[in-house]
Amino acid sequence: MSNRLGRGAVGAIRGAFGNRLGTSIPAGIAALLLLPLPSLAHHPLGGRVPATFAEGFLSGLGHPVIGLDHLAFVVAAGLLAAVSAWGIAIPVVFVLTAMVGTGLHLAEVTLPMAELVIAGSVLGFGVLLACKDRPQSAVVAGLAAIAGLFHGFAYGEAIFGAQTMPLVAYLAGFTAMQMAIAIAAFWIGRQLSQRLNAVYIQRTGLVICGVGATFLATALLGALLPA
Repeated sequence: MSNRLGRGAVGAIRGAFGNRLGTSIPAGIAALLLLPLPSLAHHPLGGRVPATFAEGFLSGLGHPVIGLDHLAFVVAAGLLAAVSAWGIAIPVVFVLTAMVGTGLHLAEVTLPMAELVIAGSVLGFGVLLACKDRPQSAVVAGLAAIAGLFHGFAYGEAIFGAQTMPLVAYLAGFTAMQMAIAIAAFWIGRQLSQRLNAVYIQRTGLVICGVGATFLATALLGALLPA
């Protein structure tokens, strides 16, 4: 099912964008984000709590990549940074508050409706990318900070109950990976806006909107019709 959904979504995006040269970049990002993922997408160790430094670090590296909602948001944050006055500070704010969010989870502080907020953040940042007129950088950074708390809270589930060493390694791993993804997206966004046309960033925003809308619909169904 996930393979068919991925192929169908990518096909629809290609149909909407056409086959011109410049559209290969948004289509490529779409294909990356829509790759079928394992059922335990948010648990790189299959749901097992990391027990060593290496396991903690590898789990931290894997979580932002194989969690499609997290990956889409970090990509969106990096692209927004490329067209915002605050630049790379926007994803830095997100990464720092994500660590705080993880700490809240480990301290057993519950953030309400976390999955809904996470899905909504992906959709919201996709909308910001797709728009020509965007809020001031301070507003975008504030939204990134709020989103970071909830994304980090979700990250905390994979490490809850771990000892100090793997916990520190996990925090280092997911922080490093998120920054690497954001910097790569930032660089790509700068190239698109300077060498080609900012419209391609907007088109990528539409892709991320689709990812966010899918997760939001799934989260709403899960809240209304719990298994």
